[in-house]
Amino acid sequence: MEFSSRIKLTGKQFFVLTGIVGARAVIGLEDPFRGTLAEEMPAEVARIEQELLEEGLIVTDTVDNEPVLAQELLEYIEVCSRTLLTIHMRVTGSEGEPKECFIYYSSALVVKSEIESGPSGERIYVLEELGTPSEAWLKIIGYLQLEDRKNRSTGPLALPKGWFQQWMNAEQGEQEPQRHLLAQGYPESVVTALADSVSSPERYASFTVYYCPDLNCRIQGIELLRGKDSNWLIRPEGDQDQIRGAQVTEIIHELGAVIERIK
Repeated sequence: MEFSSRIKLTGKQFFVLTGIVGARAVIGLEDPFRGTLAEEMPAEVARIEQELLEEGLIVTDTVDNEPVLAQELLEYIEVCSRTLLTIHMRVTGSEGEPKECFIYYSSALVVKSEIESGPSGERIYVLEELGTPSEAWLKIIGYLQLEDRKNRSTGPLALPKGWFQQWMNAEQGEQEPQRHLLAQGYPESVVTALADSVSSPERYASFTVYYCPDLNCRIQGIELLRGKDSNWLIRPEGDQDQIRGAQVTEIIHELGAVIERIK
């Protein structure tokens, strides 16, 4: 069959494929067999392998009678399961459903795994090649849909760690973070601009980087908030969230710095 470079897999299919190539762990792949009894696993894995055979994603080796991945899919799965560097992005906007993806880096190939919701609410993984690392970086920036806003030299504002996400999720009292910032002496105009962006966000994104030599993961991340009049960067520092206004060029520089800091 003709092989598509955009491959849609159920969680169980993805999990079984990583088992065939001997992966120890894949960041972003949830265990879809959680709760399955050990004695049920061989039959369940055999059923998934039959699905993959019928879809042409694996073939049976004529010598060893073992499942073998189609070549392009093998490349994708090996990148996902052997990479040192993975980027996780979650983007929400006023125009539709949130989007989530994991991006797996190798020196020659970058693969994106976009998360979709299946008919029964299960996670569907759509694997797609993004090209070389330099080509992929441009696509990542495009995925975030950054737009320039006024450059506010706010200096870092600080909230207790976790408050900002709670504020975005309307879990904090509406006035509490504003009162806290004003009590710290931050200018009212800056605090009001931030509050306006939180209450009416055009786009909100988290950008998290995992660097995993020998499965010992180091994690760094930032959050991005785009309001009608302002862009904001949010970075955890110790027991605080540091928040400042930024232009697109500063945001792109900071995204790259997150990767550099973690290595």
